[in-house]
Amino acid sequence: MYTDRSTARETSTMKEYWGVRKTNVETIRRYGELADRGGDAGAAARSWTDAEFDDEMTARWLEARCFDPRAARELADLSVSPEQASKRTRDGGGASYVDTIAYKVANGDLSPRQGAARAGSSR
Repeated sequence: MYTDRSTARETSTMKEYWGVRKTNVETIRRYGELADRGGDAGAAARSWTDAEFDDEMTARWLEARCFDPRAARELADLSVSPEQASKRTRDGGGASYVDTIAYKVANGDLSPRQGAARAGSSR
């Protein structure tokens, strides 16, 4: 039996799915207590995933000493990169210690807007 391929052509459609951003437990464990705050690493990983961060971006924020995914998301939404937020500052809420902008935003010593302003400044 002969089948004319030009008329009996099947079209195949392949759906493309972009991977959902996900932070794995291993990423959290790599940063220890800074990342899990002494709690469950799985819960911390879910929090970073819920904030729409993947492993690479979560690691960059943790390198900047930002332990709170909500603070990282707020800074990111203000166009602050983890590298910008890793600048050290003495500013913030009367606290006289020196740490990164990211840490101080996560700790509540600076608001996200204050952190963004300092991240963009040259001081």
